[in-house]
Amino acid sequence: MSDGPQQSPPGDPNAPWDYPADPGLPPPVHPGPQAGFPGAPGFPGVPGFPPPGYPGYPGYDPYRPAKPLGTNGKAVGALIAALAGLMFCGVPSVLGLVLGVIAMRETRRTGQDGYGLALAGAIIGGVVTAGLVLMILLWIGVVASGFSLV
Repeated sequence: MSDGPQQSPPGDPNAPWDYPADPGLPPPVHPGPQAGFPGAPGFPGVPGFPPPGYPGYPGYDPYRPAKPLGTNGKAVGALIAALAGLMFCGVPSVLGLVLGVIAMRETRRTGQDGYGLALAGAIIGGVVTAGLVLMILLWIGVVASGFSLV
């Protein structure tokens, strides 16, 4: 009388063994390009545009950062400060010059709008700052010479 299926004694655990030649695995998750999808064989593409994968393809490029939206705030601030320097004896124009240079570098690096505003702020700020420095040097020269109107 047997009480159940007989088990064979365990084999040598240190004996070499090999993987089966055909383990019966399921097919790969993604079988590859299929007809009817962009970039697949048999897909004609869009008329007037190069096929996907060629330079100049107007598709999504995940490696290029997106262009920031709007106009650069430092460029706007540079122009406002430079113009305010015309009304307030040149003091804010120094800030307009510095902000203009910073904004020009930032807009060129990121591609954001506002390069022209930054350039205008830097030019106006530079001219007004140069006038302010010239006025201060002239005032120091007059005071040092001892010139008096009385």
